[in-house]
Amino acid sequence: MNYRILSTLLLSVITLSVQAETRWFEVELLVFERNADVQELKEQLSSEQLFVDTQNSINILKPNKSNTCLQGQACLSEPFPTIINGAVFDSQGNNFRYLGSSSLQLTEQRRRLASHAGFNPVFHMAWRMPISGPQQSKPIHLFAGENYAFKYPFKNTSKPSSITATVDQTIDLTNTISDAAPKALSPSINLNPDKWAIDGNFKIYLNHFLYIDSQLIIRKEMTQEITQAKQVVEVINDENGVQIANQVNNTVTETQTIKKQVLKEILFDQNRRLRSEEIHYLDHPLMGIIVQIRKIP
Repeated sequence: MNYRILSTLLLSVITLSVQAETRWFEVELLVFERNADVQELKEQLSSEQLFVDTQNSINILKPNKSNTCLQGQACLSEPFPTIINGAVFDSQGNNFRYLGSSSLQLTEQRRRLASHAGFNPVFHMAWRMPISGPQQSKPIHLFAGENYAFKYPFKNTSKPSSITATVDQTIDLTNTISDAAPKALSPSINLNPDKWAIDGNFKIYLNHFLYIDSQLIIRKEMTQEITQAKQVVEVINDENGVQIANQVNNTVTETQTIKKQVLKEILFDQNRRLRSEEIHYLDHPLMGIIVQIRKIP
């Protein structure tokens, strides 16, 4: 028996098997926000902080760095254009192939969304990528829209090890920093570098059919009425314009209602089977994703 020929045949079979499990596709993704009122949502609200682990995800965008940075921490990222260009495509963070605007086939859908008062397109891009099985495929770190990191800084950096399966978080405006004139934060403040309007994992894999598995945090601003307790103080003497106050018994308080700008966090968690060439829509009360995965001849 010619073992050299046998080894070559076995190697060819293994190579063909790997190629069958990993195929290249063309992906076009259009993400948009819904201009909806968070207060009208019927989902149960929670005070838990949402977190999606993207540390081991594939980077698809390369953010521009701001000059406002903290020593030892990452810089805050600048806003992105809706139509993602080659300048911000992270060619070092993945083995994908960026496709220019001439390859976009969902342009009419984006134009219709942009012309409607109820929608705001925030991400539109096409690229080529290898797609393999669910165990071999890694999620893509997808983020878009406004970055709220300056306006709503994190109060701590403690994070759970997995997704917190709650649907809302309210963050108050304590220690708010102006967007118009950002200032360097005190080194004692622990700041999570970015807080995008849409941020999380977007995974595409093959398991006889094509699948999309997505966990995204949606962040929305809203005005909320907050009731606070107010201690009652009475003036017992007023001499020469100087008031002498006496604190009333601690059990006696008044309440006051104030309006406060807060940031809501809601989880977008969907798994969808789809067919190549068809246009598919992933829906949520606060956002939507239009995606088409096309075969490469």
